Parts: sequence; C-alpha cells; structure tokens
Amino acid sequence: MPPLAGWRPRLPGGGQLIYLGVYGETGMNGVPFPEEAGLPAQDAPGLDAADLTSRDPRDAMSLQTAWLRSFLAVADKSGFGAATLVLHLSQSRVSAHIAALEHALGVSLFDRKARPVCMTEAGELFRGHALTALLELQSGIDAARSTLDNFVARVTIGSYPSVSSAYLPSVLRELKTKYPGVTVDLLEGAAASLEEMVVNGTVDLAFRPLLPKMRESTLCHRTIWREDIVAVMRDHDPLAKQASVSIGDMLSRPLIGNPAGSEEEGGGFDLRNTLGEAACRADIAYLTDQPATLVALVRSAFGVGVINRLALRTTSTEGLTIRTIDSPTAHREVALHWTRRRAGSAVVKAFLDAQQQVPLPPGVQSIPD
Repeated sequence: MPPLAGWRPRLPGGGQLIYLGVYGETGMNGVPFPEEAGLPAQDAPGLDAADLTSRDPRDAMSLQTAWLRSFLAVADKSGFGAATLVLHLSQSRVSAHIAALEHALGVSLFDRKARPVCMTEAGELFRGHALTALLELQSGIDAARSTLDNFVARVTIGSYPSVSSAYLPSVLRELKTKYPGVTVDLLEGAAASLEEMVVNGTVDLAFRPLLPKMRESTLCHRTIWREDIVAVMRDHDPLAKQASVSIGDMLSRPLIGNPAGSEEEGGGFDLRNTLGEAACRADIAYLTDQPATLVALVRSAFGVGVINRLALRTTSTEGLTIRTIDSPTAHREVALHWTRRRAGSAVVKAFLDAQQQVPLPPGVQSIPD
C-alpha cells in the first residue's frame, strides 16, 4: 500500500485542535481501505474483521476524510465561505463535501437558514467524534513518520515573494538532494496570513519576519537573518544625492510600502515600524505585496519606496537609487516558524536540516546561534 502523505493538524489561536487536512477525495489520501485494496479486513491492525465489514450504507468506513475536514472547518468558521479560505477549496466543493457527509449519515449537520450558519444537535454530537477520529489517525501517521527510514512524505512551506525568489530554491535543492522522497508544496502570503497558515496547519513551516509579533506564543522558531529596510527613489531624485535619508526626508514625500492590507492586518508594517512615532504623519500613497510593483510605482514617480533590501534583488532596479534610512528600526529579522506539535515530525526535521546547510542570500546578516 502506498505511504500516507499530506495530513496536517490545524490549530486555532486558542490551541485546541480543530481539523485535519488530507489530500485526495477517497479513503485516506486516495489510499483505499483494506478491503478495497484486496486485503482481508483482519490485516488491519487493532480491528476485528467484523469492525471493518460494512454493515450499512452509512457505515463509518464509507466516509471520506475530506468530508470530515470540510465539516470541521465549516463548524469552526461558522460559515461555508470562511471555511474555503482555510481549506483552499472552492465553496462548491466544500458544499458538496457537507452534502455527501449528511447523506451518508442520514442527518442534517448544519442549520443553513441561521446566520451565521450553526450546527444542528446532530452536528454538535458528531463534531467531537469526527475530531477524535482524525486525531487518532494523525497520531498514527506522526508515529510512522518519526523515522527517516524509507523517508517519503509531503511538506508544505509558507513563504513570501523575496524569500521564495532569493532563498527558498536553494533550500529545496538541498532538501531534494538529501531526501528525494519528499514532495514540497508552496503557499505565499503576508505576515498575518503566514502566521495563520502555521497555526491552523495549512503549512508545516513558514518563513516570516519576527515582526509584527506573532499572536500565537506557542510556536517554535529559528531566527535566520537580519536585513535592512531601505528607501528606493529615481536616480535623478534630489534624495539620491544623499548618502542616506532621514525620517524628515521621508515625511516630505509620498511613500510606497509593503505588504498590502490595513494597518490592523500588518499592511505597510516595515514602513510604519521604520518611521516609528512619525508614522502617523506619513503620506502612504500605495501598499503592495509585490516588489516588482513597488519598483514600478517608484519608477513612475508615484513616491519613494520603503522595502527590505533582499526584496530588491528579486526585480530590476535600473534607473533607481537605493539608500539606507537613518532610523534605529530600519531593519527586520526573518525566522522559520513551526508548531510545537510538528517539532518531532521527520519531515519538519528534514526541512530544518536542509535550511541550515544552505548559505544565506547576499545582502543579509547572519544571526549567531
């Protein structure tokens, strides 16, 4: 039977495990149940043959783990639309999963007329059992993955554009060289979304700046490097004649920062953090997630860009000048984050090992252990 892969525990801010992810729509990760694979039921450890023999069309063995995953996500988020964001599935797919599960159980799990959507009595009763079943499966998978013998696994990494372009490929090359059986998925996002991805288990590990501070204090991290936050302007801008720019210089110009989003979501955090108390007086013209977009806006005279130096290595800066900023907070530290629960996972250990073997990208300063 092929090895299981792709399971991810999902943890909300409060620390309670809410749901698990699985790739595939049938059985466990597309792997058939013992009787479907041509194996006698008694070959499944810890279960009697009678337990695995389907006695009813609505027997537990007919349920798909993807249905349970969607059910728990909708229950946690109190809505189908919100669940799609953490599941990375379309709303029609999530709705189909719930409908199939309700048909298999023969009961309604959600009151769809309520706003927000809430569980029925049957849904409340089933939720705990579904969670327990998936957690038991996850415990078995984690135990199987605790050894690197015949290591085959899938790991999902969270990142952001500059790391994805300038550093992550080298880490993945090292990982695949040492552990060729590992399959890697990549998800990108801003700092706030990367934290959520780690906490809820969408990713196994994520590269993310240490600031803004993580709301979840139980995460593990390894600080990797420190990088400067710099100002970017056109070559013929008067500021380009200076060796560095001051906070006062920046307050006199429209500014372009990253990432996109509201201040509460961390939008423009590096810009605001660099300006400190003066940030409330800044003219922030644009915020964007993409370094290439920021550079294009600067080149088109929409303002002065404020961005980490590494990001500028991922795009052409022809016709532009880069200057340091006279601010004690014009820098940030970047770390690799993962949950304590995943700390013992073989695939997490493998990725951490690969990352440690790879030289840091140019222009950043290493952080002593």
